[in-house]
Amino acid sequence: MSTQHLTSVARSDRPRPAYRLPATWPQGLGDLVPRRALSSTLSVHHMPFISRIAYVGMLAMSGLMLIFLLPSFLIYLTGLNTITQVAGLGPGIVGLLVVMVSSALGILQIALVLKVPERLEWVRLLLTVLLAISTLEAVLRSWAYPSVIGMGLRWDLGIMAVMVLLLWLPSSNRWFTSR
Repeated sequence: MSTQHLTSVARSDRPRPAYRLPATWPQGLGDLVPRRALSSTLSVHHMPFISRIAYVGMLAMSGLMLIFLLPSFLIYLTGLNTITQVAGLGPGIVGLLVVMVSSALGILQIALVLKVPERLEWVRLLLTVLLAISTLEAVLRSWAYPSVIGMGLRWDLGIMAVMVLLLWLPSSNRWFTSR
């Protein structure tokens, strides 16, 4: 038996890791800006079917979130005077910070969703991390600071979780990891 055959057998016997971290990561805020023209955002013919479903679903959820983001922020700002008078300045400031963090997470989500067709592994990983952070933020907000803005179960997070899960299925995973 040749040495080349022995080394190839030894390499194939090693267990492969289930997932490796992406080789490239964003270097700055400019990397979060989509490289595609906004007019070609819905052009997904190069994506696998499952990834298309996930992308269009995430675009729809991000659009809905954007529609509800500004009014909820404005509703909170108009009630801030009443909240600070009734509950005090501390809870009012904490509530404002929570709404601002929620808004920042929403804007970051929109930017990452628009980057999905560029086939970057770090985008998929950051969307997963962002979903976990958003879920934690929603749970903490409804526990520590219940209000009209946090209206019970967040269906948008459940739908986003399904869409992000679709990005991790084998056909989507092959598309993201192959070059």
